[in-house]
Amino acid sequence: MKDTPPVPWFQPRSKKQYAAYMAVLVALMVGCILGAVWFKTRVASVPPVIQKSRNLLEERKYDEAVALLLPVIAEIEKSGGAEDPRLVKHFDLLAQIYEATGKPGDAEPLWRRSWQMRSKALGSDHPESIGSADKLAMSLIAQKKFPEAEPLLKKSLAHREAAFSPDDDRIMPSLNRLAELYVSAGRFADAEAVARRGVAIARSKIGLQPVALAESRRWLGAALAGQGKFDEAVPFYAGALEMKARQLPEAAHIPPKPGQIAHADFAALCRETAGVNRKAGREKEAKELEEKAELILHPKQ
Repeated sequence: MKDTPPVPWFQPRSKKQYAAYMAVLVALMVGCILGAVWFKTRVASVPPVIQKSRNLLEERKYDEAVALLLPVIAEIEKSGGAEDPRLVKHFDLLAQIYEATGKPGDAEPLWRRSWQMRSKALGSDHPESIGSADKLAMSLIAQKKFPEAEPLLKKSLAHREAAFSPDDDRIMPSLNRLAELYVSAGRFADAEAVARRGVAIARSKIGLQPVALAESRRWLGAALAGQGKFDEAVPFYAGALEMKARQLPEAAHIPPKPGQIAHADFAALCRETAGVNRKAGREKEAKELEEKAELILHPKQ
């Protein structure tokens, strides 16, 4: 006589158990439906003025975007007070617009308020608070307020080192920002140490190189050039240009997405690299890079 095979664990053994299984299944289905509704509600919760202003920013209609945001911000402050959490997204977007128009001084107080509000609501070590601190620091660097920016960037770096590890490539953006600060402040030896660390982290990885390596190479090249080490700087600039060429939008009129570089900024980097090549005695390479920059800015019809 053959043994009766065991009943699978998922097969109900009674009507009561069957009813329990069905109840769980229905609960899961309801949960999925509610989750989908919640997600759509969250997506739709983005204020129309924010979406419209983002579109204007992408279309480079900066004055229209500012004119749209300012009265909305004033109304929120009037109805909800200066700490209304709805202000954060509006501040962030308005600050981005001011930076796009070369007004870091106007962007700074907006980044500062966003940072303070996030820190108060989420804690100073929350990733969103750290991200706001980074943006505030970069606006300070653009205004040459280096002593104010440095502690913000050092704290961001320490936070990411603790969250990941000192050798994780996810800390490279923090290293790059700090290297940019030091180059901008003329502290080239400090910039070299920080940028070399970023390059070393990238080189230790197997597989695709981190996107942040382009900036690490660029700032290491700038740090070396600042110390008169032009021959050493050239290959790092060349490596940065090679990577950044792959990060360009398809056309000059298309705004760069996160992780991309604008054509105008790429042209500026070409000219910067040309200057380093010329000081290294590479006149031919310098002229080729200057011609490339000119072609990017003024393409032939």
